[in-house]
Amino acid sequence: MTSQQKIREIKFMEDFPKPIKIKIFYDEELKKITEKNLEEAVVSQGITFIDQLYFIFSSHPEIPKKYPPGKLGFLLNNKPPKEFDVLQDGDEIVFKII
Repeated sequence: MTSQQKIREIKFMEDFPKPIKIKIFYDEELKKITEKNLEEAVVSQGITFIDQLYFIFSSHPEIPKKYPPGKLGFLLNNKPPKEFDVLQDGDEIVFKII
C-alpha cells in the first residue's frame, strides 16, 4: 500500500462515527426473554434512543410481541428518555415491565 493509499484510508475511516459503549439492564421478567439482566453494547456515536430501541426489539422480537405499547418502561441514566435523545458513551438504559 502506498503512502497516498494509506492517507485516503485514514481519511475514509475518519468519516465513520466513533464507537461508544452503553449498558442495557433488563428486569426479571425481561431477563426470561433476553436470558441476561445486563447487556453491554458497542454502538455508533450519534445513535438515538429510539434507534437503539429498534435494535433491541429486532434482537429480541418476543419483547414487543409479549408486551404491547404502554407495558414497558424505560429509563436513560435514571430519567425517562425522549425518542430522539442521542446516546453518549457510558449511558445506561433500563427496561422494565410496568
